[in-house]
Amino acid sequence: MVDISLRAAMTLDSEELIWHRAKPFIMKLSNTQSPPSLDRLIILALPHTSWHEEPHDGDMVAKWVKAASAVSYTKEVGQNVVGVLFNIASIDSLRSHIPVGIWTWLKKQPSLPPECSGRSRGSSEDVVRQVRALGDIEILKSYLLLVWSEWDHINDQQPRGLAEMQISIREDFNGIEMWCHRQELIERLDHVLGQLDMGLGHLQQDKPSLDTHHISRAKAQYSELKRVLVENGVDAMVNLSRKLPKLILFDLLTLIYA
Repeated sequence: MVDISLRAAMTLDSEELIWHRAKPFIMKLSNTQSPPSLDRLIILALPHTSWHEEPHDGDMVAKWVKAASAVSYTKEVGQNVVGVLFNIASIDSLRSHIPVGIWTWLKKQPSLPPECSGRSRGSSEDVVRQVRALGDIEILKSYLLLVWSEWDHINDQQPRGLAEMQISIREDFNGIEMWCHRQELIERLDHVLGQLDMGLGHLQQDKPSLDTHHISRAKAQYSELKRVLVENGVDAMVNLSRKLPKLILFDLLTLIYA
């Protein structure tokens, strides 16, 4: 019934009205136990809250984390959890309340919808740094695969987000051992750039709010990221070629004197 009621509201009301109707019920939930239907209500409703316009605190984040750990995984649940995670991470006062474990949801790599406020806000410099600080290359790679999208360019309000991603590529994805990760990232960027090349009319079919500025801005940003990735790969091969003769000589000497 919760599911049906919420979906009915979503067809009739704005996102703000959905949140205002759901919020009183969510705020009354216990921090210890709540019915599964209410956990699902939290996961379905919180993506529609104005995270940057309404005050939220660590208690709300804790309720959301508890609900995320309790509900069964579906594509929709994954989309909602990741979208909310990016929104929370983009708010200075809430970022420290995010437990490390919730970031593993990124590894599921749910395909985010065209309209996803968290994806754009989640590409800011602070969020990139937060994900890098986790020290998990799979989470970091999944994060980049999720926020790089034809539907959003990298956060213009935090232009350092692009620079921080470039730093991450050079420092976190360097070396020959990172070749497979770099290939996945390049393939993602090729897909995004290919979609952008199809033009504004193609993209507006699923996201009417896009404009020509978005196309030019996104192309420039994602082309630059691809350039850095390719250069990183070339540098890795050059370094390997320099080391290879020494490695071969070492192996021969080992065989001779073993």
